[in-house]
Amino acid sequence: MLLPKEKERSHRFMLALRTALPLFSLAAILTFASISDYFQHIPTVFFILAIFILAVSVYFIFYMIYRGFDEQITDPITHTFTRSKLISILKEDIAKYDDYSIVLISIENLHDINAQYGTVAGDNILQNVAREMGLFFLDKGFEKFPIGHFKGGDFLLGLKGKYNTVRPFLEMMLIKFDDFMIDDIEIKIRGAIVDKNLSSDTQALIERVFELYEADREEDEGISRSDQDDDVSLLALQEDVRYAVKNRKLSLMFQPVKAEEKLVLTSIKLQGRDGKILHQKRFMPMVKRLGFEREYDEIIIEKILHIYKKKNDISFAFNVSPSVLRNRRFFQQFKQMVEKEKVDYRGLVIILSEKEVYTNMRRYNELLQEYRSLGVRFVLDNIGSLNASVEYLKRLEVDIIRFDKPFSRHIDSPVYVALLKAYKKISDDLGMKSWIKMVDTEEAKEFFETMKIDYIQGNAISKIVSLDRLDNEGF
Repeated sequence: MLLPKEKERSHRFMLALRTALPLFSLAAILTFASISDYFQHIPTVFFILAIFILAVSVYFIFYMIYRGFDEQITDPITHTFTRSKLISILKEDIAKYDDYSIVLISIENLHDINAQYGTVAGDNILQNVAREMGLFFLDKGFEKFPIGHFKGGDFLLGLKGKYNTVRPFLEMMLIKFDDFMIDDIEIKIRGAIVDKNLSSDTQALIERVFELYEADREEDEGISRSDQDDDVSLLALQEDVRYAVKNRKLSLMFQPVKAEEKLVLTSIKLQGRDGKILHQKRFMPMVKRLGFEREYDEIIIEKILHIYKKKNDISFAFNVSPSVLRNRRFFQQFKQMVEKEKVDYRGLVIILSEKEVYTNMRRYNELLQEYRSLGVRFVLDNIGSLNASVEYLKRLEVDIIRFDKPFSRHIDSPVYVALLKAYKKISDDLGMKSWIKMVDTEEAKEFFETMKIDYIQGNAISKIVSLDRLDNEGF
């Protein structure tokens, strides 16, 4: 037994003992006073029974105190529901009400607050934000709604009503708390919303609202919601993804990239049970949730190698999950697949994109160099965005860096242009090539050509085409 658990049990036992002893002592005094005249006639068994009753009382009180701690339903810091209790209530409400929404409200800068002002200040922020959120929705007419501290700076609320009904109130709250400060500490809040039209599965809805939140953070819109026109039932999506992966129903499309070599960017779509096409942004979270990430990547590589064998003068750029790539067994599987098709590794360009920095950078870089020693090239994606790319640029040896999409949208911004020039110089100094994506105008194309960007990708160069049409694009 670990020391914290041992200390906790000891503490609870002493608490039970301190609770039982006064009660037992009072009962003993009253009993003694009542039978003092008959004390010489009291049998020994009476005292044995009294001690036994004390032991049972202490155990019973200890048991009830212990159960009371185990059945705690509120978070001690925020005084909102615990995660388990919140999920339990949400399940009941979703089954009970026809129209019901789950709202995610997140304190985005909680980590920075804890680091700068200390965890005590962070806990105070959590408590105050939870109270203000609750009071806001109470004031807007929502009654007896569950609110719980899910994790970190994230709170979940269950509100009766469809998202079209609830969303305006969420927007009002986010506007009200824009530039919100507590004790001169700036609080940054963002929200997301889904409703039960997507699924009656509570866990699936919770996962979906977090997916929406993560997917739209970089858009800086403050609130994310599900697009009801394009969204499908989460259960239906799950079955479509399972069907597509198990039956290898993956469709590959290609976008030629302007470069000194023939290179195409590979995009993936899944074909569901009824033939409906699923786009990557929609199905990738479900692929990960179902545990199909490695199988999915292996299918993609297998299909690309099959095409590459026929068109060996073209290089193919494609995404592979970093967690899969770091798997030593996948490395061996990858080598076997390439050697089976007898193609040149140099035509395979793997794009890396990751939000959080991997802890064992040395091991990661060593494994990448093993791939590179075979001839595989690597692209570090989303340079300049709020993810792990800049840290990876310092620690990983790669071949190409690909700039984040705002750099192609803001060619008139002195700030973006200055940053782009700086990153371009860094890539030149490190012997890496540069890649810009989403170049959709002739003006932007000419601008990046003037900057001598090595790889230019976007509709101004070529639209996404099928394999059959690659020949028409000069490939």
